[in-house]
Amino acid sequence: MLETNIVMVGPALNVRGGVSGVERLLLEALPDDVRATHVATMVDGSKWAKTMTFAKSLAQLSWELRKHPDVVHIHFASGASNVRKIIMARLAMAFGANVIMHAHGGYYRQHWKEMSPTARSITLETLLRAKRIVVLGEGWRDFFESIGIPKHRIVVAPNPVVLPDVVPERVDDGKVRFVYFGLITPRKGVFDLVEAVAKLSPECRARVHFTLAGNGEGAQLRQRATSLGVQDIVEIREWVDPVERDRLLASANAFVLPSHTEGLPMSLLEAMAWALPPICTPVGSIPEYVIDGANGMLVPPSDVSKLAEAIETLVAQDEQRKYMGRLARATVEPLCVKQYSNRMCAVYRSLANNNSRREARTSQSHASSR
Repeated sequence: MLETNIVMVGPALNVRGGVSGVERLLLEALPDDVRATHVATMVDGSKWAKTMTFAKSLAQLSWELRKHPDVVHIHFASGASNVRKIIMARLAMAFGANVIMHAHGGYYRQHWKEMSPTARSITLETLLRAKRIVVLGEGWRDFFESIGIPKHRIVVAPNPVVLPDVVPERVDDGKVRFVYFGLITPRKGVFDLVEAVAKLSPECRARVHFTLAGNGEGAQLRQRATSLGVQDIVEIREWVDPVERDRLLASANAFVLPSHTEGLPMSLLEAMAWALPPICTPVGSIPEYVIDGANGMLVPPSDVSKLAEAIETLVAQDEQRKYMGRLARATVEPLCVKQYSNRMCAVYRSLANNNSRREARTSQSHASSR
């Protein structure tokens, strides 16, 4: 089979966040006939480090484009990510590359409204020139269609998930353990969550424990938990590595993610893969995978009382909670990373059938070997 060469553009693979997680999973799952080079446009750290990384990424992409890759796959989100990736996309297009724009993040609809007319025009022009727009769900396809992207260029590809081989049998020991993984920020609803915990009945509070892990405003959240008197049942930790994340998922009974905006969060899919019923909000593509009362519970964003009620319900119904968890696992099984890789590679190969670019690369390879 003829080899397909791609350049993947996105945050550094060690950046803490869902986009880097998607990149890592896809790169690790690519078959032998698909060769990928990763170009990092952003790192965790200071503004200077981020600026230098982006400058280096422009130089690296320019170098890679001279090798005539079959596809340039660009991951983008709102804010500064959109600016960086539009620049990268236009550079790739100037070289005649086949560009895939892969949309992430739950804030993009609002970001689109907040763009200046000039920025919106440049962004739309760039997206229209892309060969494919990859989105996380049907709702996101509707959005990109609504701003003018042709339907046939939009590919719906929900985020991938690694399915653990064995899901532990949760033993009843009187405690119901909830976990949260993600950015510690009001937009993710974690401040709503500690407010909800404070509203729980004494009977429920005696049975629950919450572990909230992530980078961001951890100190402020600890302060709020203490002021509400729930610091004994709400543990706030820094970002955890995959080994510790899986340990916490294996020992938990439920997952909670009361976000105000989302795309399709990796942490939610990971929790469902571990057979944990989620409590979350019907934002982004979440309602396409979480069915209220069946494989999880949905509550309105920012509704602290409804969030507290959902927690009370899951805590009180032990058998129903386990059943919901089994349904959650079954829901995400079709999103396994192998199937995701197969689908993305099919897109790569369809775009790679551009004989002029392959001939250019092949001719260049033959010339260099003489």
